Amino acid sequence: MPDELTVRRILGDQPFAEIGRPAWAVTDTRHGCVIAAGDLGYVRWRGSGRWLSHRIGVYEADTLLPRHVIASRHSVCAIEPHPELPLVAIGTGRYDGSWDFEGQLLLLHLETGQVTDLLSKSRQVRHLRWLEDGRLAMLLSPEDKDGGFHKGFELAVAADDWLSAPAGLVDPRDARHPMVESGLLHDPQVEDVLARLTEGRWRRRGEVRDLAVPADGRVLATGRHTDLECWDPSGALRWALPADGEGSVRVEAAPDGESAWVTYQGYRRDEATGRLVDRATTVRRISTADGGALDHVDVPSAPALCAADDGWLALRPQGRDADAALLFAPTHQEAAPLGLAPSRSNSPALRVRHSARLLYVDGPGPDDDAPWIHAIDPPGAHGPATLRPLFPLSWDPESALQPWAGPAVELTDTLVHAGRSYERGATYMDSREGTYVVSRRLSDGEARWVYVTDKPLADLDGDERSLYVVYVTGEVETLDTATGEVRARHTLCAHGHPVTPVSAAYRAEQQRLVVGTVDGRILDCSVPD
Repeated sequence: MPDELTVRRILGDQPFAEIGRPAWAVTDTRHGCVIAAGDLGYVRWRGSGRWLSHRIGVYEADTLLPRHVIASRHSVCAIEPHPELPLVAIGTGRYDGSWDFEGQLLLLHLETGQVTDLLSKSRQVRHLRWLEDGRLAMLLSPEDKDGGFHKGFELAVAADDWLSAPAGLVDPRDARHPMVESGLLHDPQVEDVLARLTEGRWRRRGEVRDLAVPADGRVLATGRHTDLECWDPSGALRWALPADGEGSVRVEAAPDGESAWVTYQGYRRDEATGRLVDRATTVRRISTADGGALDHVDVPSAPALCAADDGWLALRPQGRDADAALLFAPTHQEAAPLGLAPSRSNSPALRVRHSARLLYVDGPGPDDDAPWIHAIDPPGAHGPATLRPLFPLSWDPESALQPWAGPAVELTDTLVHAGRSYERGATYMDSREGTYVVSRRLSDGEARWVYVTDKPLADLDGDERSLYVVYVTGEVETLDTATGEVRARHTLCAHGHPVTPVSAAYRAEQQRLVVGTVDGRILDCSVPD
């Protein structure tokens, strides 16, 4: 199966991006590397596998390029390089939220990347130190919360040869009483350390939540630590708006590329009153020339954006009250609002790209309580704006597969939409959760083809020939738009290490797919004609 994607460049690239929010950075001058650890944060994972948010990176001291990147089950509490051997001891762990402390003692080979868990029983490892006699001293948490959150038991362990130390070498039950204070389990100065190591190049980035690619080749991106940023076709950052609160979510570029509508998440603190203000109910139109605010709209509840290629835009409040949808013409002037029934669907918003109409998902439909796909006809010569139910979100009422809304692409007489799927089995263990992609006729909703996988979906985009299905695992599948057949698979990497995508956007005339990752980077990829 051919490899059809090429990563041309990485926007927002920087040293230590792989570890996310940093907790530790320790330099090992003897072996020419920096060992850093951090947390990439939460990622919605629906399907097989498991999301491990904690990362340990080994970086070359001279170039700061990643040598090894290791996913950890728990947060890193301590890092201690061996004084002579190419080894580093790493203590991890956490309180599980109910009763126990759990964690691992990892021994990482700095040259091969081999990792060995030295603990015979799960326990949080809070501090580490290599002793002059060659033993490894550690501070282990108590087994459960009754033992205390801020103290631990001391233990020192010897090995005949640390390079070949076996798994399970350390038995936590051998720890000595009494308990001693644990202290901090992270370096409070770690961001200053990274800034010094990178000569000021490092700055905190977060997940790239949404992307848009205007016709002139620029890239617009929203994220956890930015309200909006704009990248030139050359790959240089033109401007960036720092996040006022918890960052932005959706970006919808106007057809002329001169402005973009942006939605937000969470709260910000009002400078005048000092109170928290809900940002999720605010939508702004931003100039893509310089990041200046052009319009400001407040709605009763967090809105879903519905956009059409001709420039019409609908802001549909998603609360449980009967609030009107606000319609904006291609000139950005507000038209008469359209009254909607109260939202009764818990389905995520339907996000349709390259659409000739305003489409959204809600329930109930005309004849049942299941979510339906609706179209909003803007006002025009025919009269005021109207609402038309098209067809149910589920294409087969007899199927056990339950679909949720997600990303979609409108093509000629066709709607291709994807999302989380759940198929109930005879038992809970037999049930299946994953991703569906379905191609349907716009006239009646009949399914032309259905593709189901247990991989967790990140995003979807494409055109009349190819669909690009991007998964959180880092894999991209190229589907034939006509048949749904998988034509190619590719695993996205940055500097030789897989990434975790969370968003994507495709521009057919540029033969270009851009992919936003959870660590704040944007992979600018070329695809074949």
